[in-house]
Amino acid sequence: MKKVINARIIVKPEAITRFLALAKTMVENSNSEKGCLIYKLYQEAGCPQSFIFYEVYENQDAVNIHNASPYFKTFIEQMSALASDTPQVDVF
Repeated sequence: MKKVINARIIVKPEAITRFLALAKTMVENSNSEKGCLIYKLYQEAGCPQSFIFYEVYENQDAVNIHNASPYFKTFIEQMSALASDTPQVDVF
């Protein structure tokens, strides 16, 4: 069964450039994962600090592979210093 994830992150204004560099790596690497069908980053219109990752995976195993990847772990570690609030993650 497919898994869809929407992750909304509010980034500190001074951290947007650094966030975008990290996010670019995440998007590129994630899209090459087996089981990842879609992995995109959107910037919310009218709110330049708000970003949404839209992710679609074949199944939960593919999500687990993604979450165990070294670039995902690095991204999560570095996000605490870049985000202005706790990310909101919804899984469907």
